[in-house]
Amino acid sequence: MDKEQFKSNLFQTIQEAVKELKNKTILFTITPIKEENAKYNSTDDFARLWILTEKNLSKQFTLDEVVDLLALPNYKYPLWIKVILSERTNENIIFELRISMRFRTPTQLKHSEAGYPPFVYEFK
Repeated sequence: MDKEQFKSNLFQTIQEAVKELKNKTILFTITPIKEENAKYNSTDDFARLWILTEKNLSKQFTLDEVVDLLALPNYKYPLWIKVILSERTNENIIFELRISMRFRTPTQLKHSEAGYPPFVYEFK
């Protein structure tokens, strides 16, 4: 999986969650989730210290921005990402992405059975 496939998987997940996306601005917020009893490696530390900083996460992202932020070099992505519809207005649809703080290769990603790894839509 490359960045384009990662982007496609995210877009297909939100399309299944919200059928009518036309004429809406789609935005995302990111919430990293620290997992108990999980083993973190140097890639995870890099992501935590340089990418998942408060400055980077204290804003809303477009689809391309969120893909650029979460797709690490060497094809590493968050192990799992829960997509949650957090706000819907006449102009905007805002999704919260609750992400694993562990970054892994495409063969290790969760939710492949759902069809769009590592994404899964979660109802609030």
